Amino acid sequence: MPSRRASSAEVKARAAQARRLAEREQVSGEIRTPADITARRKTRTSASASAGSVKTPVSAATTVPERTFPGRMILLSIVVLVVISFLVPTVNSFFQQRSELNELESQIAAEQQEQAQLQSELVRWDDPDFVRQQARERINLVMPGERRYQVMGEPGASTDDVEQLDSAEVRHDLPWAEALWDSLVRSAAED
Repeated sequence: MPSRRASSAEVKARAAQARRLAEREQVSGEIRTPADITARRKTRTSASASAGSVKTPVSAATTVPERTFPGRMILLSIVVLVVISFLVPTVNSFFQQRSELNELESQIAAEQQEQAQLQSELVRWDDPDFVRQQARERINLVMPGERRYQVMGEPGASTDDVEQLDSAEVRHDLPWAEALWDSLVRSAAED
């Protein structure tokens, strides 16, 4: 009895396998291949037949491995994505700090240039002749024994211009000393 049961189980398994093969054949017959792929396959098969190798056509009875995305590739892509996610902020901060560094270097160069100009002016102030010249020009000082003459007005200017100005009008285009003198002249002309 056990042999009959075992043989009936084998018969059932073979029948189920035959049924599956028939279904595969039916499904594979319904699948159509594009014309360009079919033409390439024919040229390959004719070239390989002339070379001596014969390929057997694939049918539903033969098992074809599925094209799957390998696990290694998935793991590698995940690792690459993680590395990229860590590198993006780092690279961003690198470029930001690099631009700040360039700005600071240009600012340092400008400050050094200004420092060099101030140093040259400081050296000029150590010269006594320069100090005398600045005292004469800026605050109208003279050396002992010298006389200073100041010419009022420009050559060819008449006194009529002074009378035409309103006494309340203040001239802002003059240095403060000349503006003071101008206001004194105007106040004297009014009286």
